[in-house]
Amino acid sequence: MPQTKYTVGYHNLQQHKEEICEYAVDAYSAMQQAKEDVPFLEGHPHFIDYCTKDNTTEVNNIFRLMSSGIPMGH
Repeated sequence: MPQTKYTVGYHNLQQHKEEICEYAVDAYSAMQQAKEDVPFLEGHPHFIDYCTKDNTTEVNNIFRLMSSGIPMGH
């Protein structure tokens, strides 16, 4: 399966927000990898706040279509 870029957001004990990017096949795998890469999360997995899939390619494609003059949604 192809891997996708995910952003895993978490907070530390001082409530500071942090993010780490992981390449994984799904969000669960991305969070598991984040726990391995950030030792703090291994002991505090409930500090993970979100895991989002990077859809930059999709956004770039939409922007390219809109700027080319192709009407969308009409």
